[in-house]
Amino acid sequence: MFRPKKREVPPDNPFDVDPGRGTIKRKADGVRVMTLTSPGWATLQKELATTFVSGSAVILQRMGYSYGRYYGRMAKAEEDGHGDSVALLQNFARVTGLGELALNGGDLSAGEARLALRSCIFCLHIKEASEPVCHVLAGLIGGIADEVIGGTHRVLEEKCIGKGDAFCEVLVERTG
Repeated sequence: MFRPKKREVPPDNPFDVDPGRGTIKRKADGVRVMTLTSPGWATLQKELATTFVSGSAVILQRMGYSYGRYYGRMAKAEEDGHGDSVALLQNFARVTGLGELALNGGDLSAGEARLALRSCIFCLHIKEASEPVCHVLAGLIGGIADEVIGGTHRVLEEKCIGKGDAFCEVLVERTG
C-alpha cells in the first residue's frame, strides 16, 4: 500500500484505466480502486449531516478509523513492522489524494504529535463551518496510528479549512 514491493511505478501514471470494462487498478499491486470527486464527497457528507445530524460525525470518524486500521495492517505487513510512522502517514495521504500531510510538532512515536493537512479533500467544498468537519481524516490517522505504532490514540481536529483556517490540523495523543 505505502511502498509497493512488486514493481516500480512511474509517479506520473500509477493507475491502469480500462474504460471498456469500467475498471481502475493500481499498477503497483493490481488492486482495483474507484474514484470519487471532491464535490461528490461533499454531497455525501452533507447528506449524512442532514440525515443523522450530530451522528454523522461518528459515522464518518468510524469509517475513517476502520479504513485506517486496514491500511495500517497492510503497511505493517509490507514494512515488516519497521519504518517512520509519520512518513507512512504522509505517503498514505499523498498516494490516496487526501492532500499534503506534514508534522507540525511533537513526535508521533513518543505519544503526541500535531499533523497538518494542506489541500484537504474532506473539506474542500465546505465553507464557513462552525467546527472542524474532517471526521474521516481524524479516523484515518487514528486507525493507522493504532495499527502501526500500537496502543490506542485519540485524534482531535483543532484546525479546519472548512471553518476558515489555513490548513487542517489534528492533535494525535496516545491514550493507551
